[in-house]
Amino acid sequence: MQFSDMLFVGGFLPLFLFFSFIQKEIRGKNLIFLFFSLVFLLFQGLLSFFVLSLLALLSFYLGKQVRKQGKNFFFSSLLLLCLPLLYCKYSSHLTFLPVFVRGVMPFGISFYTFRFLSYLADCRKEGKAEENFFAFALYAYAFPLLSEGPILRYEEMREEIRQRSITMDKLSQGLFRFSYGLFKKLILADALGKLAASFFTLEKGNALSAGGEIPSFLAVFLSSLSFMLQIYLDFSAYTDMAIGIGKMAGFSIPENFRFPYEAQSIRAFWRRWHISLSLFFRDYVYIPLGGNRVSFWRRIGNLLVVWVLTGMWHGAGFNFILWGLYFFLLIVFELVLQKWMPVLSGKVHRLPKGCKGFLWRCFPFLRHLYTLIAIYFSWILFRYSDFSALKKVLFAHFFVGVRTFADEKTILLFRNHIFLLLLSMVFSSSVFMKMDAIFQDLIARGKLRKERRERWKERGVYGIEDEPETVEEKEREERRNAEEELQ
Repeated sequence: MQFSDMLFVGGFLPLFLFFSFIQKEIRGKNLIFLFFSLVFLLFQGLLSFFVLSLLALLSFYLGKQVRKQGKNFFFSSLLLLCLPLLYCKYSSHLTFLPVFVRGVMPFGISFYTFRFLSYLADCRKEGKAEENFFAFALYAYAFPLLSEGPILRYEEMREEIRQRSITMDKLSQGLFRFSYGLFKKLILADALGKLAASFFTLEKGNALSAGGEIPSFLAVFLSSLSFMLQIYLDFSAYTDMAIGIGKMAGFSIPENFRFPYEAQSIRAFWRRWHISLSLFFRDYVYIPLGGNRVSFWRRIGNLLVVWVLTGMWHGAGFNFILWGLYFFLLIVFELVLQKWMPVLSGKVHRLPKGCKGFLWRCFPFLRHLYTLIAIYFSWILFRYSDFSALKKVLFAHFFVGVRTFADEKTILLFRNHIFLLLLSMVFSSSVFMKMDAIFQDLIARGKLRKERRERWKERGVYGIEDEPETVEEKEREERRNAEEELQ
C-alpha cells in the first residue's frame, strides 16, 4: 500500500484522521498513531515488519549503551545496523545464494536504517537515549516516514511525541499539502514515467531492446528530459504527502526538497535536493572526517568518501557509483573555480563598464544553465544500469549512432504531450508556490479590509456613531461640539 493507492486515500487515511481527531489525550493519539503505523507496515509484508522491528529493538538497546562503551562498540553497532541494508542491496550479486533469498528488499529499509544510524550517533554524541520504548516505537514505525523519507532525526520528533495538538488549521494545511503531492504523483510523475519509456524500447534494467536503436536526437533528449522531471516530481510528491500527513497528525516534518532545479550550482542543488540525506552525510560522515577544517587535498578525500557512499545508498549497480563520482568531480570543479573567482572578478572589473555590466547580468543565467545541463546528464547515469545502453544514450546526445535529428513518432509524441511537459516544468519550479503565496496574501488582505470596514463602522466612519462610554470620551465629545459651534 502506497500513499497514492485508492485503499490508502479512500480508507486508511480517513480512518486514521477520524480517530486521531476525536481523541483528545496525547497518549490516545500516540496509541492510534502507532496502531495505524503497524497496520501500514504489515500491508508491506511480514518481512518488512520483521526487519524493521528487529532494527528498532537493536537501536533502542544499543542507544542506551553507546555512551557507556568505547568507540569499537559504537562502530560495531553501526555495522550491525547496516548489515541488513548491505545484504538486501548486494545479495543479488552473490550467485552462490539460492535465487529466492537474493535481492530481497524490505519496504523503506534504506530510509529507516539511516534514521536508526542517526539515532545511535546522536546518543553517542549527546547521551540523550530514549528510555521509553513506546515513545521510540512511534519514531521507528512512523508511517509517514517509511515510504520515501525524509530521514528525520529522533530529536526532531521527541517533543511532539509527548505534546502536540491537531487543529482544523493543521488539518486543512495538511490536506492541501497531501493533495498537492498526490496530484504531482498521479497526474504528472506517473504520466512522465510512461512518456520517458515510450520514445524508444527499453527492457528490464533500462537496457535497449535486442537490436534496439535510438531513432533520433530529439527522442533521446525528450526521453531524458521526461525522466529528469519525473524523478523530481515523484520523490518530492512523496515528501509533500508525508509532510501533509504529518501536519494532519500534529507532527512538523521538515522540507526535503526546495525546488532544486532552480539552483545555480551543484553544491546549491544538493542543499535543495533530498535535504535530509545531504544533512545526514554532512553531519555523520563529512564533518567527523574533518569537514572543511583540514587541508584542501584532505577535504577532497573526505568528499570522495561521501559521494561514493551516496551512490551506494541509491543503488547497488555500478552506474550509481559512477553517478556519485560524477557529482564528486563537479563539486571539486566548483571548489577549484571558487579559489580562482577573485582573480576572474578582478579581470572582469578591468573591462569597460558596459561590457562588465553585461557579463554580471548574464552570470546567474549561465550558472543556472550549467547546473541544469550537469543535472540532466547525471540522471542519464542514474537511469541506465546497462552499460551498453548508457553508452548509446550518451553518444546519441552528440549525434553519434542516431539516424536523424527528429523522427515522426517523436514529433507526434511531443505534440501530444507538450502540455504535460510544460505543466511539469511549472510544478518543478517555485512558480506555483509563489502564485499560491500571492493568492493567500490577497485572501489575507481581503480579510484585513473586511476587519477594517467593521472597525470603521463601529467608530462611526459610515455615519453610525456610538454613544461615548467613558467620562473622558464625553468630555472630548463636548469640546468637539463646542469648537464646531464657534466655527
